[in-house]
Order: sequence, then C-alpha cells, then structure tokens
Amino acid sequence: MKILIATLLLSFTTYAKVFNVMAPLLVGDPNNLNSNFSKYQIEDFKRQLHEIKALGATGVSTDIWWGLVEKNDNQFDWQYYQLLSDLIIQAGLKWVPILSFHQCGGNVGDTCNVPIPNWLWKKYGHDAMSKSEQGNYSKEFLSVWTTQYAIGEFYDVMHSFNYHFGHKMNHIYEINVSLGPAGELRYPSYNSHDNGTGYPTRGAIQAYSRPAIESFQNAMKSKYKSVQNLNQAWGFGLQNFAQVFPPNPNFFFQNNEQYTQYGKDFYRWYSNSLREHGKRILYAAIDVFRIHVHIQLGFKVPGIHWRVAPGGDRLAELNAGLISTDNDIYSDQTGHGYNRIIGLVNELKAEKNFYNINFHFTCLEMDNYDGPDHAQSYAKALVFWVAQEANRQGVRILGENALAGTLYSQRAWDNIADALYFGNYDGVTFLRMGTILSSGLARDNFYRLTHPH
Repeated sequence: MKILIATLLLSFTTYAKVFNVMAPLLVGDPNNLNSNFSKYQIEDFKRQLHEIKALGATGVSTDIWWGLVEKNDNQFDWQYYQLLSDLIIQAGLKWVPILSFHQCGGNVGDTCNVPIPNWLWKKYGHDAMSKSEQGNYSKEFLSVWTTQYAIGEFYDVMHSFNYHFGHKMNHIYEINVSLGPAGELRYPSYNSHDNGTGYPTRGAIQAYSRPAIESFQNAMKSKYKSVQNLNQAWGFGLQNFAQVFPPNPNFFFQNNEQYTQYGKDFYRWYSNSLREHGKRILYAAIDVFRIHVHIQLGFKVPGIHWRVAPGGDRLAELNAGLISTDNDIYSDQTGHGYNRIIGLVNELKAEKNFYNINFHFTCLEMDNYDGPDHAQSYAKALVFWVAQEANRQGVRILGENALAGTLYSQRAWDNIADALYFGNYDGVTFLRMGTILSSGLARDNFYRLTHPH
C-alpha cells in the first residue's frame, strides 16, 4: 500500500524537491588536463551533464580534494575545479562543491587515491592521526582532537576557495563541508586501517591517541573533581586521573558495560568530542561564507543502519560517535539518540546567527532487514527516526543513497520516494550521476521524481 501511495504522490504532488547528483570522484587526470585521457573524460563528463540536466537534475556535486588543491602549505591550485565548475554551470546546473578535507581511498566505492596533504603530518605530528583500540592509525582525516589546533588550515582552504570562486556563488546551490572520513561527521570506526571492523560489526573505538586520552582524563577530572568521586560513580579503584583510559576490547563482552556509569561517561565524552570538532569547522565555514547572503552550507551524517533492529546493541553507531548511552537511544523523544547530533544545527544557528544549514543523511534507499539476519539492519526505520527528529527541531534535512549499485533496484527508488514524501526529506543527492545514466530503470525513476505531475 505504501508503495502505491508513493507512486500516486510522484504522479500528482507539486512539492519542489531538490535533486542533485554526484560527479565522479575525479574527471580525467587533474595533474594533466591536456592528456588524451583527460580530454576524453572531460568530453564524456560534458555529455553526462547535459543528459542529467534534461532528466531534471538541480545540481551536481564535486569533491574538492584537499590533497589536490593544497599540495604545499598555503599554496593553492584551483585550475582543475575552475574547469569542472565552468562545465557544470554552462550545462545550466547548480554546482555543489564539497570541501573534501578527507582522503579519497579506503572506503566503499572509492576508485581513486588522493591522500590529504602530507605536510599536515609533518606539521602536527603523529598524534594528529586517529588511533584505534587495535593500535592502528588512520590518516583519512585530521583527528577530532587536532581540530582546535589546526583550525587555521581549514580557514585557509575556505578563504582561498572564496577568493577564487566568490564570483560563482550565484551558481552554487550549497557548499558542503566534509567533517570526517568519507566526508561524514563520524569517527573512522569501520574503516580499512583496522581489521574485522566493517559492516556489520560493532566497529572499533578511535580514542587511543595521546591527545584523545588526555582529553578524556581532563573531562572526567572536570566532572568528578576528585578520583574518590569518580571511583564511587564507576565502582573502580583508581589511584589518580592518569589511570583513566578508554575501554579495553573486553569492555563489550561484560554485561553491557556501555550502560554502566563509566560507559555512559565515556560515550558522552566521545560523542561530544565529535560534535565539538564538527562545530569548529562549521564555525569557520560560516565566518568565511556568510558574506554571500543566500549561500547554504551543508554537512553529512552516515546512516549506520546495522545492529539497529529491535534487540540490536547500537554499538556501530556508538563507536562512530553518533549517539551516546547517557541518552535514551531507544525513544522517539530523542530521535532514538540522534537529537544531539541534529541539534548541532540549531546550536550553530543560535551561536552564529546563521540559518542556512542543511543536514544530510544517508541510506535512504534501503529496507529494514536488508542483508543477513545477524546484521540487524533497520535502515528504513532509521531514515524516518532521523527525519522525524529533524522535523521536530526545525532542521532542514536532505538525503542520499548509501550505495550506487542499489539504484538498479526498483525497491530502492520506492524507498527514496517514501523518504521524500512521508519522511519530509527536502531532496536527495544521488550517488552517482553515471549510475543513473547507465540504467534505463534509474533514468525513468529519476525523471519521475523530478517531474512530479
């Protein structure tokens, strides 16, 4: 019945939704735009732009890889992105630049390798990397606990972008800001630097670098004032705050310790640290771009949909930093734990007096119980929980599909339609333009979405 209603809505509604598509991760060779390979890729890109425009797309997003534009400290090269943005604008489409402060490579769907600038590690040291419970380091993004010291680097990129593209702001739909791995506000808890942490496992905590441990110790010292108070709350026998550490791997196998006072304190600090990191970078974006009166800013949170179904432990989301056990993560009243990360938007509005902020959420195309039973996937419910909470808080929410290949399935398009017209998502960014154009089914569904009459 729901599919039928969605189909009727696609036929008769007049809501103005936003339908953006993602460009390829790279078009040609950015370091040699005159090569035959680049010329072929650019011509094919131009063809695709005109085709997707004819199907009704609003705009096209492109990753602006930090590792390409600032290979040396404070020396920028924007030639490649001047070309791509010109092609998008000439095709009559809006441009959605993604300030991609993350690495390309190591995530699902990554078909190229663009590390973040190597000079960052020389400048900020080994401790600027995220360190996992397995002892492994991630170089995909500067760690959450480095942001406060390296915030000037983010300002530099944004100021340079604004200087070179300020004249194109009327052609920009939104500036999307990458806040973590794969451009998402999360920890690299299920990324390739660790072993056995991918879907549908609990992932791995990423709070074991020296700055992270010191931050946790200082937060607990600030909360409890004395180690005696901490021991009373936790039931521990610590001698001093220097003995306070993030959980060891056995933590998750001993009586749901994430719900003990220690577990609640840890996850509160862990998720707060992630949000404060995101807030600092979004502060910078607001400071730099607010001179353009109508500019919109956006950021993305992933739909970590596994271990979520009734009976699931929610550990994959917890270890990614999205939710916390000191909150009620099973209640509609808290958006099933997402009220705080969504509330980041309203904090920014209140503190910076800036209102054009979009919250993006992924996995719109998925069903509940997709994948094996033990995955406990509850994607569709999660999509609606998050939308309901965003709507309650007055936060504008847009969505994405999590995997490109799902767009070959009619069921995926039905789920996206349900999210748009029952979940009040204000639009979708599709992964990816080439996927839509390569499938008759995807083309037809995209056209129906963009021509709702």
